[in-house]
Amino acid sequence: MRSISLILILILVLVADFGALAQREKRKKGGEPVSKAVRASETEAVFTEGEKFFILEDYSKALLYFLRAYEIDPENAAIAYKIAEVLVKSNKDEDLIRATTYIEQALRLEKKNKYYYLLASNIYNSQGMFAKSAQALETMIKEVPYTEEYLYELASIYLFDKKEAEALKAYSRAESILGINEASSLQKQRIYLDQGKLDEAIREGEKLIEAFPDEERYVLALAETLSQSKQTARAIIYLEKYMKENPTSSAGKMLLGGLYRDSGNEEKSRSIVTELFNDPKSSLNSKLIMLGTYNATLAQARASGKPDSNLEAFVLSIYNKLEQTDP
Repeated sequence: MRSISLILILILVLVADFGALAQREKRKKGGEPVSKAVRASETEAVFTEGEKFFILEDYSKALLYFLRAYEIDPENAAIAYKIAEVLVKSNKDEDLIRATTYIEQALRLEKKNKYYYLLASNIYNSQGMFAKSAQALETMIKEVPYTEEYLYELASIYLFDKKEAEALKAYSRAESILGINEASSLQKQRIYLDQGKLDEAIREGEKLIEAFPDEERYVLALAETLSQSKQTARAIIYLEKYMKENPTSSAGKMLLGGLYRDSGNEEKSRSIVTELFNDPKSSLNSKLIMLGTYNATLAQARASGKPDSNLEAFVLSIYNKLEQTDP
């Protein structure tokens, strides 16, 4: 009975709403003027009904009410925005095109609402219109205070649009306003590496290390970047300095040992690897990774018909140490 009562109440509310609209249309057709207050009241009533259905995720009904509200007041930015928001839910190409029209109307009427710009950017992105999406965010950041955090999103859009120079500018603007950020610095580093600008890429890594001196991963990441860029000697310098200040770093020892091997300094490599395996506090994971690397090298040597007895003896020795420190 209670559910039936609720349904009857809802029907009565809807009938009342449509009855009011019918009366308005009747007055309009008869030449009777409609006051601004009446128009505003009717718009609010219809818009509120649309919001109810939007919350209930009944988007088709919500759209009907929002469109009706728009007929009453086509100069209302909030209504145009809600129509666009509903249309986006369908993910249909034709609805995205319609949504574009309404969100652009909303922005013509109201230039200080960040949510309008964000929806516009999303709609443009969905249609592959990255230039317009970026422009929406650029305008928002200019017009709406305290929206600088969206510079990171702006940079990402520029990257999608293959505009690395603009992305770098956006990241740098964000950095100047919001401070050094891991995500933006690493992204800038990748862009510079793609452009073959190694010094600029290294500088980005150094900035992270300077800003966050206690973050080991930034030092290791920079050393790996240098190594991958055929700058092993420079990578070793960074790591040796770091290891003097952080002599117990298992990850640092493992990477430095590998870099020594890559540079042909087998003696130093084995020395630091032995130190790593002698220390029971060193990470077991680091030891296992290093042991796996050596085993792969031994297997490759055997497969080529050139077994290395010296290396085999060394690997056996560190394996024995592992059994003692991590039984």
